Amino acid sequence: MIAVTAFGAWHYREAISASMGRVEIGMSSTEPSEGLARRAEEKLLSLSTSESADVSLSEAELQSLLTFRVAPQLPEGIEQPLIEFRDSMMIVSAVILPDQLDAYAPPDMMRQFIVDSTRVAATLVPGLRRPGTGQITVNSLQAGTLVVPAMMVPFVLQGIEIPGVDASGSDLLVPLPARVSAIDLEGGEVMIRLRAAGD
Repeated sequence: MIAVTAFGAWHYREAISASMGRVEIGMSSTEPSEGLARRAEEKLLSLSTSESADVSLSEAELQSLLTFRVAPQLPEGIEQPLIEFRDSMMIVSAVILPDQLDAYAPPDMMRQFIVDSTRVAATLVPGLRRPGTGQITVNSLQAGTLVVPAMMVPFVLQGIEIPGVDASGSDLLVPLPARVSAIDLEGGEVMIRLRAAGD
């Protein structure tokens, strides 16, 4: 009976992990480049001025933005950020060195989930809360193979200080230009839709 149970657990390990909110974290499937980072920056800047109805950002562009623009600005203790698109959500991860992050999260909270350096991942769904405010829903958090229980996610987010970002339950709220009318993840791209000027 034990052998059959063990075999079943191994055979269906991916489905079991998914049901627990665990995700497999791999290396980036895209090669970041300075050119792609610059293109992503230009697209984000165009949100305030573009007459276009849509602005799209690919996984490669966002990974390049993380690698060449965001990573050098990260606090000590957060390294090697990665992004991956999966269906209607994205997985963002980074290597966390807990002993260097006392200024950003209470040491007691860090020790509950991370003892040594490990890759921490969040499964995110981007959206729009209201005009001028984007919403990033945190569906799951995991440190290495440890999955943070869903009911604990809001408490973890409340304990982390991210400049310019507010936590509301399992959502992270970020300021956006008022012209942004929708944000979706579709076809392997983040689609940002804009209202026409004057609407």
